Amino acid sequence: MTAVQAAFAVVNKGVRPAIPNDCLPVLSEIMTRCWDANPDNRPPFSQVVRMLEIAETEIMTTVRKARFTCCLSQPMTTD
Repeated sequence: MTAVQAAFAVVNKGVRPAIPNDCLPVLSEIMTRCWDANPDNRPPFSQVVRMLEIAETEIMTTVRKARFTCCLSQPMTTD
């Protein structure tokens, strides 16, 4: 899909990117609110920043767990 086709789909068909199933609910909620078809319902940028600041602990905890899990799955060496 070209940029023009994507813009057309958003404007005329209300198309939005798919949110991955493994996306944190807090991030999914922020994206959904920012992509509201009615611009009056979208949060101002200052509110988006605040929502991300509030969600930072949850996001970072998830990232740390993912890194830890990834490290555990790597074989250990005795070198």
